Amino acid sequence: MKNNFKEISFLIQNKKFSEAIIHLNNLNDDKKKYPNYYFLKGISYLYLGEFNQAITNLNSAIKINNNDSSFYFYRGYTFSKLYKFDKTKKDYLKAISLKPNSAELYNNLAGINYTTGENEKSIQNYLRSFKLNKNLKQSLLGLVHVLSQTKTSNMNGSEIIATHNSIKKISLTYSPDKFIEDKQIKELLEKTNLIIENKISNIELDIAQTYREQKVPPKCNRHKKIFKSESIIPKHCFGCYKIQIDVSNVIELIKLFIVFDKIKLQAGNYRKCMIELRPGIKGNYKGLIFCDSIEESELILKNLELILQKNFNKNLICKIKRGCSEYYDKYPDYNRLDHKALEYNSNWESYEKTFDEKNPDLIFDKNPSPTLEGLSLFDVLVFRNWLAFAKLIGDESYKIISNKIYYSKYVEDKIKIKHKIN
Repeated sequence: MKNNFKEISFLIQNKKFSEAIIHLNNLNDDKKKYPNYYFLKGISYLYLGEFNQAITNLNSAIKINNNDSSFYFYRGYTFSKLYKFDKTKKDYLKAISLKPNSAELYNNLAGINYTTGENEKSIQNYLRSFKLNKNLKQSLLGLVHVLSQTKTSNMNGSEIIATHNSIKKISLTYSPDKFIEDKQIKELLEKTNLIIENKISNIELDIAQTYREQKVPPKCNRHKKIFKSESIIPKHCFGCYKIQIDVSNVIELIKLFIVFDKIKLQAGNYRKCMIELRPGIKGNYKGLIFCDSIEESELILKNLELILQKNFNKNLICKIKRGCSEYYDKYPDYNRLDHKALEYNSNWESYEKTFDEKNPDLIFDKNPSPTLEGLSLFDVLVFRNWLAFAKLIGDESYKIISNKIYYSKYVEDKIKIKHKIN
């Protein structure tokens, strides 16, 4: 029997939450007077998705000891699962007052600020987090992402913001009727490199996709977690279609990024450019436009193909796909676009309902913060990862547009995993 807090903490670390609660209940009455008894119980209930039980126990821990920042942080985190963001912020601020040098606490507060539409507060708190710990990559990623959706011309006090603002001033020359020259991409990279090298250096981003968001993006994180845990395809994904554009090399991927930045789509469709790092998924460079129906996909694709032919002086491989590639192995008929396509199994609804009850934060509808048109620091740092990828896979086209050689441990590690599994 586990009869001390250290042993029970080890159970929690190994995600044995129900077992931890059993052992906590079996402790003697003296140990049940300690704040750690309630704290560990609260964390266990939190990760079991029983949020009200978690809050009750964390309240008890705080009542016994109101000077432990962890108690406030986890209660705040639990409140966020229930969309009670005002209470979350209050608890995070209290935790910060008790532990003012915690980069992690500022990072989490910044994330809640972003969720509630307080972009400027989010930026300031990400900056505080990054200043305290420049190795906390979540803070940098969060910061540059929010910057890509926020007008920051009046903000100062940070070299990162100054760099971002300088990059925003670079004009992307584009016409839907003209070929995008390689030299245009080379000049673009030279300008961005000059800005970054003069202001900030040795900053890397652990991400390989650029986004253009005009409306709330699909809740892909929720859908993929349901598929991973239950091996079912969520109902939403049966109405999700994508236009996939495959390009041959890194130069064409950056050109496609420019097209995605400049084209106007009536529904403000979510779109992204990416290097393919997922195990089992074919291809290296691609762009995706998310659509709500086959009809919408066909209409957009018809117009887009004409533009792409002029911008690239060739016909790119474009196709309509249904949902995510990860589903295809288990459900090969899911990707059919005819009357024989897989239909949603109504028996799966109960699984989705149970999942959502335990993960309400994954279905929360955040107010959209559209990506601002034009280059951002986020985009430029992703370009560097694309160039690193090109070198690693032997795509020597990068030499045409870049005199600088880039390296990304993040990309290299992803490639190793992909090749090992494949």
